[in-house]
Amino acid sequence: MKKQLLYFTLLFVQFLSAQNIFRDDFSTYTIDTDLSGQGTWTNNSSLPGGAGAASASGPGATKVIATEISYTGYGTSSNSRDIKINSDACGTAFPPVTSGDIYVGMVINLSAVQANNNSDFFRVLSGDNFNTSFRLYAIPSGSGFSLGIAKGANGNPISFTNSTYSLNEDHLVIFKYTIGSGASDDFVNLYVDPVYESGMPSTPDATTSSGNDQVALVGIDRLIYRHNWTNGMPTGRTGLNSVARTWADLTFNLATQQFSKDSFTIASSQVSNGLLSIKSETLIENAKLSIYDIQGRVIETKILILEETINDINIKPIANKGVYVVEIVSSDKRKFSQKIIAQ
Repeated sequence: MKKQLLYFTLLFVQFLSAQNIFRDDFSTYTIDTDLSGQGTWTNNSSLPGGAGAASASGPGATKVIATEISYTGYGTSSNSRDIKINSDACGTAFPPVTSGDIYVGMVINLSAVQANNNSDFFRVLSGDNFNTSFRLYAIPSGSGFSLGIAKGANGNPISFTNSTYSLNEDHLVIFKYTIGSGASDDFVNLYVDPVYESGMPSTPDATTSSGNDQVALVGIDRLIYRHNWTNGMPTGRTGLNSVARTWADLTFNLATQQFSKDSFTIASSQVSNGLLSIKSETLIENAKLSIYDIQGRVIETKILILEETINDINIKPIANKGVYVVEIVSSDKRKFSQKIIAQ
């Protein structure tokens, strides 16, 4: 009984963290094999995230390689993928974001860079494989390189970092893109090598809002490593790709992941009639819903799909008035819990 009461108490305070949209560390993929066709990655320009295979004169496909890539607090993987000039433009789709902030993180390790030829090597897009919301550049700087970001269409102003980053070292790169309500009010911030666990720095390493916004009605929904080009392209490797609605939810260190307190809104006015209403801010497939009473006893559990809308869930009518806890657990073990009152 004491354990049940302790668990019930903990449910009341586990309201923090987790709105990850996409996370991939390449750990389950076949080594020395094309990334395209593994997981959701593709180079097929007719599929979301694909922008074309390498040309006949190129070095061929980008491959998954058995080389570790990591960054403190963010994640570690024994596998990464190579970045090669004039190789596949390979990408992936993810659930669309239509408003607010979207965070995109990855770790890069560049071995060589070229003078800028207005050639970005990484893009995040909206609606199709050529409608770029923002993009990333790398140029020589001293004995290393600087990174630059631009919003929207090719040719818009590029904002470069003032800092220089070393070649052949792992660097964490995080973008924060904010979708405004107008036609040219979105902005993108770039953070390089932050102390990840300390949260988002107050000042980005580069920022820009220049140019028209390029966000389709369907929202930002794919990313591409654009390597099927020669001039301006870097070489190296990358990995630990993550997309989230918050800074904290990018991490691959999943042991303490919880859904953020505003991920769901649960209305319980009709629980006595067998109806629970859950407003979800994201699509959750194979969600486990559990309801506990004040003693920590499970009074109902079920598996369901939560759409990114208001979900009316049929439950066993709760006849006894009092305090209960609703817990939601996703297939990747993230949790959310909220106290409800049956009247």
